[in-house]
Amino acid sequence: MNLKQLSEMLGLSQTTVSRALNGYPEVNEATRERVLQAVKETGYRPNKAAQRLATGKAGSIGLVMPTAPGHQSDVHFGEFLRYGQADAQASLGSIKSAVRLCKQVEYSVQ
Repeated sequence: MNLKQLSEMLGLSQTTVSRALNGYPEVNEATRERVLQAVKETGYRPNKAAQRLATGKAGSIGLVMPTAPGHQSDVHFGEFLRYGQADAQASLGSIKSAVRLCKQVEYSVQ
């Protein structure tokens, strides 16, 4: 079930349902309770990709670490990730992490 289907089922606008779910104070308490009850009954879960698109916030931290030529990794990389993630969680709150390692490839244009 998506937000549009949930809003149609409740007879409310998508905006009202979204605001009820996100805790906006201008949403009537009875409406908010109705929306939350429908969420429980239907198992609705927000689409994270849609949220990132709408808010412009990915909730991600990018990291580029160079390595020496001929080396696939840096000996300090694992340590950096371990402590860097702990620091990020301490300052940003609860974060879920996924690490994607990319190999640097050099190209020559002729």
